[in-house]
Amino acid sequence: MFGFLLQWPTLVTLAMFPILVYMYVRLARREERDALAEFGEQYRSYMQSVPGFFPELSTLTKGVSP
Repeated sequence: MFGFLLQWPTLVTLAMFPILVYMYVRLARREERDALAEFGEQYRSYMQSVPGFFPELSTLTKGVSP
């Protein structure tokens, strides 16, 4: 969504940005509940090892040599 706002910086996209972010967060939470209902403990274990919305910086630099 942030990239969309940067690519088309208009008043309409600026106004829609917080609304769309809110809607996507709600959707992600609902899908998370559905996945928990379907996969149970296996998904709960996955949730503990993977961040929800933003990747951890340490995982982005793994395997990258200076």
